[in-house]
Amino acid sequence: MRAIAVAVAAALVLVGCGVPVQEDPAPIDPGAIPSRLRSASRPTTGPAPATSGQATVQVNFVRRDRLVALNREAPSTTSTELMNAVLQGLQDGPSATERAGGLTSALQPGLTLSVIHVQAKSVVLELSGETGGRSAAENVLAVGQIVLSVTALPAVDEVTFSHNGVPVEALLADGSLTTKPLTAKDYEALRSQ
Repeated sequence: MRAIAVAVAAALVLVGCGVPVQEDPAPIDPGAIPSRLRSASRPTTGPAPATSGQATVQVNFVRRDRLVALNREAPSTTSTELMNAVLQGLQDGPSATERAGGLTSALQPGLTLSVIHVQAKSVVLELSGETGGRSAAENVLAVGQIVLSVTALPAVDEVTFSHNGVPVEALLADGSLTTKPLTAKDYEALRSQ
C-alpha cells in the first residue's frame, strides 16, 4: 500500500514540474551538451571497480558492432590466474544486466579457449568447440574481443591461435587474414569511442 502511495506522489510531482512531453525523439545540438559530457573518456557500463586488494581484469564485449571493455574480478594477481579470469570472463559472456544494456558477445556459444603456450609476452590460445558458422564481421569482432582482452594483461603483448594443435589464420580489423601474432593495435579500430 505504501509503495502505491509513493508511486502516486512521484507521478504528481512529475506532472507538476512542467516538463513537456514529446512523442518523437528530437536531435540534440552537440554545442548544447556540456563539455564534461562530451569527453572521450566515458565510464564503462561494467561493474564498479573491485575493492582495494581485489585484482581485476579487462574483458571486451560487443555493443553496436564496437568493442567495449569491462572489468571482472580475478581470484589473485598471478599471471596464470589473471589469464584464466580473462578467458573465463570471455566464455561466460556479458551478465544479464549487461545484456539488458545492449552488450553481446561475438564468440560462438560452446567455444572454449585454453592456453597452450606462453613465451615472453606472447601466448598461443587453443580454440576448441564451435569455431565456424559466423559472418566475417562477427568473426572479426570475436577475434578482437579475445585479443584486446588478453593483451590488456600486463604480461601479454601478442596472441596467436591454434585449432586441434594447428596454427590458424585470424581476421584482422581490416578483414585481411594473417597467421602472424596479433596485437591490440590490430583491433584498436573496433573499440567503442
